Amino acid sequence: MDTERIQKTSDFMRSELMKLASYGDNTPRMAEYRIEHSFRVANIGAEIASAEGFDVEKTVVACLLHDIGYSVDFKSKEDYRNHGRYGAKIARPFLLSLGFSAEDTEEMCYGIAIHVDDEADFEGERTPFALTVGDADNNDRFDAYRLYEGLHFADYMNLPLDAQTEHAQKTLSKLSRLRELPFGTKTADTMWKEKIDYQTGFFRILLSQAEASRGLIR
Repeated sequence: MDTERIQKTSDFMRSELMKLASYGDNTPRMAEYRIEHSFRVANIGAEIASAEGFDVEKTVVACLLHDIGYSVDFKSKEDYRNHGRYGAKIARPFLLSLGFSAEDTEEMCYGIAIHVDDEADFEGERTPFALTVGDADNNDRFDAYRLYEGLHFADYMNLPLDAQTEHAQKTLSKLSRLRELPFGTKTADTMWKEKIDYQTGFFRILLSQAEASRGLIR
């Protein structure tokens, strides 16, 4: 694995995503958040690649760049939906400059392009490798940090008890629906189910404690 290329990719990703802080009401922390997420996704991608026999370097580089489209100044919700496709356009010349072949570059860019809504604006194949970019992203979005983040943004601590109960019930329903989401590899699927089951167990306990908080002794 070429650690120099990975370092160059990390530096490029950082410099591009820090542009976020200069757009609209964005803050440096919002840019840092996106950078941190990209590193977590790259680590998940490396784990999947190692288990599946993919090129780990290619996977890490593609995952590091998966959200590079956020370096664009978004003006609408459509821009957010397009950030994978924007990212592929930004990543392509950079990947070629690192010496990746045209074939590898296109597969990496296709994975970046489709990771949001499974659509690209150029021809490509949904290979297990290309799907791994989105699979790694999804696995991070349902890991422990995002569990904490979700409760924080819901202001769970300050919700009345009925609202806390409703939040836990809705989350459990959502987790049940998402558990069977298809993934590109067995490794990513196993990883996903472990994360969903972890959150399901957490929210079942949270719901049970909300019910026990109502003053009834069972």
